[in-house]
Amino acid sequence: MSAAAFAKPYFGQRGCPTLVIAVFAMLIFASGWLAPSPASALPSFARQTGQPCATCHTMVPELTPYGRRFKLMGYTMGGGDSKIPPVAMMVVTGFGQTEAKADPYWGPSPNQPGLKTNDNFITQQVSGYYAGQVYGNLGALIQVTGDPTTGAVGLDGSDVRYVQPISLFGQGAYLGFDANNAPTFQDPWNTLNDWGFPQFSWNFNAFGTPDNQIDALQASVVGGGMYLYWNDLVYAELTAYGGLSRDALEALGEVPGDTPDQHKNLMPYWRLAVEPHWGDHYLMVGTFGMVSNTVPGGQYGYGTDRYLNVGFDAQYQYDGNQYSVTLKAMDTMQWMTLNNSFISGTASNVDDYLNTLKINGTFVWDHTYSFSAGYFSVNGRSDCGLYGVVCGNNPVSVVNSPNGNGLVFDLSYSPFAYGSPFPYSTYNARLGVQYTKYLELYGGTNNFDGAIGTPGAGGQHNASGNNTLWLYAVLAF
Repeated sequence: MSAAAFAKPYFGQRGCPTLVIAVFAMLIFASGWLAPSPASALPSFARQTGQPCATCHTMVPELTPYGRRFKLMGYTMGGGDSKIPPVAMMVVTGFGQTEAKADPYWGPSPNQPGLKTNDNFITQQVSGYYAGQVYGNLGALIQVTGDPTTGAVGLDGSDVRYVQPISLFGQGAYLGFDANNAPTFQDPWNTLNDWGFPQFSWNFNAFGTPDNQIDALQASVVGGGMYLYWNDLVYAELTAYGGLSRDALEALGEVPGDTPDQHKNLMPYWRLAVEPHWGDHYLMVGTFGMVSNTVPGGQYGYGTDRYLNVGFDAQYQYDGNQYSVTLKAMDTMQWMTLNNSFISGTASNVDDYLNTLKINGTFVWDHTYSFSAGYFSVNGRSDCGLYGVVCGNNPVSVVNSPNGNGLVFDLSYSPFAYGSPFPYSTYNARLGVQYTKYLELYGGTNNFDGAIGTPGAGGQHNASGNNTLWLYAVLAF
């Protein structure tokens, strides 16, 4: 479907400033609960637009060009005649098996009550949503999630936006005001952290590659900003985030029994993307970044750790009637000045560096059958304090390295993309099988942390021992 098919947005009455303030305040006081997880093709959106899930999604939750415009226009596009409020629910459940059983000392068993060291059938999340138009030009995707394995419940990744159509340099544009609690959650493409492949994954491995700071901030900050989408071509955004106090985070259950990081000053986030398109072919090239100053564990008196994240991403999408192809790449560079961690002894270097690369592609037939394959790689400067066994802070690497890489494969089936046999305004589902293969973890392939040989140590201390097979179901209603 070409952009011309939805160039004219649906806008009702003008938004109410009181509602905007109220929703912003809700995010500020409740954003610190849980790490965000992707919202799938929700029936509430289908009811509001009168469109099947296949209109906005190639495969849940990856967006089509129509789906990106729906999001950029503030979740307010209409067309449906349903009188039901824009609410929905989602359940993510499945069976996970690792190549080697987990070492009971490392987990996940000690930290996740009721989990075995392998072969677990787990409902990872149960989420409720307000997803759609709030009033006039104001729309929202607000997610409350419960984790059945821990019993935690709270506000998950959420996004509230007010969008006004304008004219700029003789061309149509949308000016948006956005509040969210997770950097990259507001992004309309399928490349960045919150919406990048794999959008759903098994969450209970003992080991994995290190995250960038921009990812670690999920649901522990709150931000507000503006974006401009001009001429169906150029997207520019500037958002400022602020951290929540330790008392607020602990009261909200973000890190119960732990000492959360604190974030000083405003943290700017920027995004620029250009998406030219020809017929059913769409090419996006973009950049993004963020600066943050963090006090690890809230230990004041040692200065701050400064993180500069700068990333580049690209996406090609063919959005045909019978099938779609989406190819994506993202490279994130992180420069760290770790004054606090160095003085307190948790880092061996003042200056560190981390680079994360993700390349993946998805083929979807008839919005029903999909196959995805991806490669991920993390490389960085060796640091005994951050990664090493000898220094004793985070004993995960005998060579003090964050380096790791691997492959992810996903095959899935979405039976209700067009509604049959159930109405798309009522149900949606994605059933799949996913396999993750680790080629390297923390600078090694075998015994990367030197633990094998000690009592109780198992095969997950080899990179291949963390290889994971996950049979999953994502159900929305």
